[in-house]
Amino acid sequence: MSNPVTPSDVADRWRPLTDDETLLAAALLDDAWALLKARDVTIDTRATAGTLDAGLLRMVETAMVLRVMRNPDGKKQEAIDDYSWTRDNAVSAGLLYVGDDELALLRAPYTKTTRGSVRLVAYGDL
Repeated sequence: MSNPVTPSDVADRWRPLTDDETLLAAALLDDAWALLKARDVTIDTRATAGTLDAGLLRMVETAMVLRVMRNPDGKKQEAIDDYSWTRDNAVSAGLLYVGDDELALLRAPYTKTTRGSVRLVAYGDL
């Protein structure tokens, strides 16, 4: 399945994007989708089947992309005369990443194939 989240989803959560920003958002969304699929091998199957909440997926992917787009220079701190401003360390990294709390929102619900804290997946479900 191709990425179900689009640059217009990013614009809806931030502001209208320029043509260059739309291209960047598309590339970052593709990277975010690849990262999510690498962290959870069932996410593509669940998105295709409609068992993954599309709104949550849109929220997580756009948050990943906006962390990069809102701080393209990766600034952590800025000071001019008596003015000083510091950005949160996670945001200032300017890296595309998915947080553990965001990934938890997208995890498959526990089922009868779950034992303790280990989720068992049949080989054919991958």
